[in-house]
Amino acid sequence: MESITLSTSTQHSILIVDDEIHNVKTFSAILNQDGYKTFTALNGQEGLDVLTNENIDLVLLDISMPVLDGFETLKTIRENKRTKELPVIFLTGNMRDAHSMEEGFLLGVNEYLIKPIEAPELVVRVRSLLRMSIAEKKLKQLQNDFISMLVHDLRGPLTAVNAFVQLLQDGEEYDDETRNEMLSMMGSSSNHMLDIINDILDLSKLESNYVTLNKTSTDICSVVLESIARLKPLATKKEIQIKIDFADKEIILPIDIQKIQQVVENLFANAVKFTGEKGTITVHIEIAETPSPALSVQTILLPAVIVSFADSGVGIAEDDIPLLFDKYRQV
Repeated sequence: MESITLSTSTQHSILIVDDEIHNVKTFSAILNQDGYKTFTALNGQEGLDVLTNENIDLVLLDISMPVLDGFETLKTIRENKRTKELPVIFLTGNMRDAHSMEEGFLLGVNEYLIKPIEAPELVVRVRSLLRMSIAEKKLKQLQNDFISMLVHDLRGPLTAVNAFVQLLQDGEEYDDETRNEMLSMMGSSSNHMLDIINDILDLSKLESNYVTLNKTSTDICSVVLESIARLKPLATKKEIQIKIDFADKEIILPIDIQKIQQVVENLFANAVKFTGEKGTITVHIEIAETPSPALSVQTILLPAVIVSFADSGVGIAEDDIPLLFDKYRQV
């Protein structure tokens, strides 16, 4: 029997539901040899009982069975909150039955396998579906974490605004300087919330491919310098030294000024945040005429302009670097 090595060290549990005992034993032996843990049932009801008592990662489900057939079993699986996302592969001996295939997909089956099933095909289909299931779970978890992070980030400035409003409403008299300072902090908190909301809207536009660029021929060096100047007080508070290293004093490009400003300010603010007192941030701009480690030659045409930020802060863990551009990821 040909063996295909699992790509993950985690032992997954597979439930095999088929009224033919020979099929159950054969499929179980194939999957056991490849490192999977298997549970078996001879009809749909037995299969549902196993799902109630065991943590199953994937179900191989025959369609034609006594007591409870595959369709009714799948319907029950999808109606159960605990198992509704469980990957299910239908096993069928009739490859021409388009009606039953359509019914299966409407009920939420993930795959069909036609009997007789070769061992390599069974293992590859199971492995592929498990990988997809794991990826979907990770994405959902990332989305949940991302939403939690946004709620946390919005709660802070919103709490501050609410506190100052209550102070101003409590009837106590404040001198002009104190009152102006409170209003200034309320404005700062409101702007911070607005920035977060704009980031969410930008993400939504990016995901729907709705972003439009308003390009103007502009000196990118000036745009970068102006963006840094707006946030320079953040660095001054921590006595951070800003080093400007531009290979050219002026580089005219067709760019969307607002988008470039947004990226530069995000990068600079992040550098300030993770750089300690009296640290250093270096901003570098150059025209790359030849392949550079900072560019992917396969995706970026040369010549290209590289704008980079380097700081003396804690840096990014090497294991986190591949995750930087994952959706909803914060390292």
